[in-house]
Amino acid sequence: MKRVFSIFLFLLMLCAAAAQATEPDGYVATGGRITDQQIYSGAWRQAYMQILNSHSNAIHAYQARTIEYYIDDYTVQVPCKPVSLADMTGDGIPELIFMEDANGMRGDLYIYSTDGTATRCALYVPGITRIGYDDAGMNFDIYLSSANGRTLVLEYDEYEWPWVLQLTRNAFGQYTLLNYLRAEYDNSNEANDLFWHNGSLISYSEYAAALGTMRAGRTMTLSTYTTEDVSRYGFTLDWEGAAAIVNGSGTSGIAKPEIQKDGVMGLTVDKLATRTGPGTQYEGGGTYSVKNQWIKVLSKAWDKRNKIWWVKCEIPYHGEIRVLWTGWKRFDHTTISLDDLPEETFD
Repeated sequence: MKRVFSIFLFLLMLCAAAAQATEPDGYVATGGRITDQQIYSGAWRQAYMQILNSHSNAIHAYQARTIEYYIDDYTVQVPCKPVSLADMTGDGIPELIFMEDANGMRGDLYIYSTDGTATRCALYVPGITRIGYDDAGMNFDIYLSSANGRTLVLEYDEYEWPWVLQLTRNAFGQYTLLNYLRAEYDNSNEANDLFWHNGSLISYSEYAAALGTMRAGRTMTLSTYTTEDVSRYGFTLDWEGAAAIVNGSGTSGIAKPEIQKDGVMGLTVDKLATRTGPGTQYEGGGTYSVKNQWIKVLSKAWDKRNKIWWVKCEIPYHGEIRVLWTGWKRFDHTTISLDDLPEETFD
């Protein structure tokens, strides 16, 4: 009996060790350690410029990459955009977010936050993307899932397997791990698929439910890159663009183009699903991946059937401009006002 129990205990320990061995490297392995512990004092623009300069070589190495995707039998090449300036905390001052080439093979994520006078690193995640191994696998998604940036969710692939981090902001303004999910898929036999929640093996249904909960209630998408959105990789700025904004005026964190004589520039917060007229009764005009881009808006119209505003836009598409209508909700209302637009009347 003792021998049977010993064998059972040994097998149990072996399974536990195997499960632990498959735990991913990266953020969890580092214990969420932030490598840059420096507190940058002074104005946030000056601090951000100092940080950009100190990371210049690694950011430039990352943005030198060209991502290739194959869609409908032709190749799409997309330059990396490794930097973003986005107000995650709702205080009117943008956070500095960027990717950098860590060692020629991996890409690391940094987020810096400020209260206007003191700046510090809020999050460091090593190895969030692969460089030079499989470009098509360099996908990641980062979004806020609660107001004022209290919760941050990151989704990315560690090799072929999904990795999801849910983080919460502490009293120091830094993000620490709240929950994480991990999946390992066996392409030859799905019965061998494995799923973890905070290091414990769970069922697929439990994994799907936890993932849905983490994704629910997102309030701002900081970064996304899929084959349907090949206009950019990761973020919206290169090093030079971010430096120009930091050295410029205003606190929105995104340089707004000059207002055109025949239209007003508005910043999009989503892909633009369009119609040929201001309402769902008109023919569809397609969906355009211009999220987080400045688009010229020409006019507005009131949709009497659904009681919402539509706006007419000039959308760049493969070297041409398409004039189509989209919902007013797809624009950042702090960058453009309906009062700026002439009204068109439709029956």
